[in-house]
Amino acid sequence: MRRSNETSLKEAMEQLVDAYGLREKLDEQAVASLWDELAGGLVARHTVAVKLRKGTLHIKVDSAPLRQELLYMREGLLKTINERLGRPVVEQVKLD
Repeated sequence: MRRSNETSLKEAMEQLVDAYGLREKLDEQAVASLWDELAGGLVARHTVAVKLRKGTLHIKVDSAPLRQELLYMREGLLKTINERLGRPVVEQVKLD
């Protein structure tokens, strides 16, 4: 049984990550590592960059038609990413 002043290892790690300002970088790495699976092979092959900045996911692709298709997929991608990460990480998706 935990005492009231004790924290779990998970809670301690979360506090450490937040204290050192590493949350956004870790979230960006998590999104990047899931990108192939989330976007699918075709989209992933044509993706030049995936960056997360202050809740905005910036996606750069090398194909104008694919960029247009991703415009229609934005809301679905946002929802899927947040579900996979278990918390709201991405607030909006922008195509650069």
